[in-house]
Parts: sequence; C-alpha cells; structure tokens
Amino acid sequence: MPVRYHEGKFPPRDLDWHRLAMPIEKATMALSRYDSFLGLIPDDSIMLSPMLVQEAVTSSRIEGTHATMSDVLVFEAGGDVDERESDDVLEVANYRRALILAEGMLKDIPLSGRVLRTAHSVLLENVRGSLKSPGRFRTDQNWIGTSNDIREARYVPISAAKLPDAIARWETYVNSTDVPSLIKVAVAHAEFESIHPFCDGNGRIGRMLVPLMLYSDGVISSPCLYLSEFFEHRNSEYQDRLLAVSSRDAWTEWCMFFLGAIETQAVENLSKARAIHGLYRDTLLRVTKKIHAEETDDAISCLFRSAIFQSNIFIKQAHMSETTSRRLISFLKNEGLIVELIPHKGARPAILAFPKLLEITDGVTFGRPPSLAD
Repeated sequence: MPVRYHEGKFPPRDLDWHRLAMPIEKATMALSRYDSFLGLIPDDSIMLSPMLVQEAVTSSRIEGTHATMSDVLVFEAGGDVDERESDDVLEVANYRRALILAEGMLKDIPLSGRVLRTAHSVLLENVRGSLKSPGRFRTDQNWIGTSNDIREARYVPISAAKLPDAIARWETYVNSTDVPSLIKVAVAHAEFESIHPFCDGNGRIGRMLVPLMLYSDGVISSPCLYLSEFFEHRNSEYQDRLLAVSSRDAWTEWCMFFLGAIETQAVENLSKARAIHGLYRDTLLRVTKKIHAEETDDAISCLFRSAIFQSNIFIKQAHMSETTSRRLISFLKNEGLIVELIPHKGARPAILAFPKLLEITDGVTFGRPPSLAD
C-alpha cells in the first residue's frame, strides 16, 4: 500500500524541542560562520557565482541530467555542446535563472505561490516537462513510483481538489514569525515536497526553496546555502525520512536530518568560499605585479564569475582596451592560470577556462584541455 499525504498534520504540533536543541545550535553556528565570512568580502558575487552554477548542476543531476559544470559554462560562453547533452545543459541553465529570478521577486513580495509558479515556469521553459503545465499548480492526482498504477505507488500526495488550501496553509506557515527559522525551513521544505504541487519539477523547486527561505527570513544575507550535494549523497535516506513524515508523523526526526544537512553544507560551503577567496587574492596579486591597468581588478573578477569564458570578456565586461586584454590573456596562459578549450573560429572568439576555480567548485582536475576542445 502506498504512503499517503498526512492530512491534518501540518504544521506539526508535537516536535521534541529537547532533541532539536543541539542540532539547531550546531546548524545556526555553522551557518553564521559561513554568512559572516561572505560578509567580510567586498564583492561576494565572486564567491557565489561558481557555487550557484554547481548547485544548479547537482540539483538537476538528482533528477537524471548528466550535464557537468563545464558543459554548462561552455554553453553559456557560446561554445558547442554535445547534442545529447544540450537538453540537460538547458535544464541546468534554467535552474539558475529561476533561482535568480525568485531572489529578485523576494525584494518586493513575500515567498508565496506566485513566486513558486514564476520560478517553475522558467525552470521548465523549452526542456523536459515543458508540456506539463509550467507555472501552474496541478489539477490532477499525481504519485511517486515506477508504475502507472497508483495502487503500486510509493507515495501519493494530496488530491488536486485540496491542493489550493494546502498551498494557502504552506504560505501562512512560511511567512509566520512564531517558529525558529531553521525549523520553519525544515518543515516547509518537507511539506512542499509532500503536497507535490506541480506536475513536474517539484524536487528542483523544493531544493531551490531552501536558500530562498533562509534569505527571506534574514538568516543569511544572500540565498547561497545549497543542500543538493547533501541530498544527492544521502538520497535514499532523504526520501525515507520524507515518507516517514506522512507514514509515522516523524517530524522531529526529519528536522534533525535537515538540520544536519544545513550544518554539513554550511561547513562545506565555507571551506569552498575560503578556497575561492584565497585563489582570488593570489591571482590578483600575481596579475597586478605584471599588468598595470585600472581595470585589472574588474578583469580578475570576470574570471571568478564564470570559470569558462570568451576571450573577449575583458574587453566586454572589464572595459579593457584590446591591447591590454591580449596582454592579460597571454600572461594568464603563460602562468598556467587559464587554458584554451576552443580556439577562435572566424568571428567567434576563443573559449578559455580557469582550471583552478573549476577544481575547487566542481572537483575537476585539468591535466590537459578537456575533450570539448577536440
């Protein structure tokens, strides 16, 4: 028999606050250290841009895509991607666009069904699921399982008829102020996944909601705490604990698991942010000793906002002269800081990569230019 949605049990009434006290404290401290470090950096987009791309890749991979961070960055730099991977790359690109758009909306309106629907419409634009009512909540019953028979489903969400009321309760809870923020995020994420309001894309939107909720509640200064890596590594446990919420009212156990995810990823993200910042300082120091130009700082920032880029990026984004830009590229190549992935062809600029940044964010080690240059 499938597990069915826990009607009448949201929000939870009997959380074991004694068991949750220490996990809340640990998660809060780890998150605070991460956010404080980002606050010390004048331009935190240098840290956050590559980490956002990696989040988009990981969250999409959980749903079956195979695109790598390099694939996505090559595509966005104007390079050609294997036809078999193009749809996957577009899904990842859509995820990032959807998250950025939702962040912008939160400056004017609270986190709500409207924000969810807008992000969902971008997520499914021109990709798998584009025919499954993008931007609209479902009007039919759905279920999770490998069979077309609902009786063989693993989980059956709330009925479509009761979905509007469930979304309204979710919105009220998300914007309440009488629950500790980290618990509220944990419970709201589980509830969203449990009601499964869209025909497709629920997992990605649900994971996207975590940084958005933390940001909306003022817990972090930017929506930059991503849990997809943790959920991917412990996907079976993640699904089992969500099911246990509906089957056994196991909200406390779910919250403990979720708080552990926040703590783990805050520590991991802090380590990556420190590594990226150290690389930024070292790169800037090496370049400024050799290249004396007012635009040098902006040019180095361009490297960190996209680890794969067109060779004319310094002219377009840092407003360097063509002569200075060529000198900078030549120096970076000679120092082994950048490599050429795809040579220029006709009017199309060469596409270059910053391997050390990819090593930090994506775990990719470049012994030579990757196969995309072949």
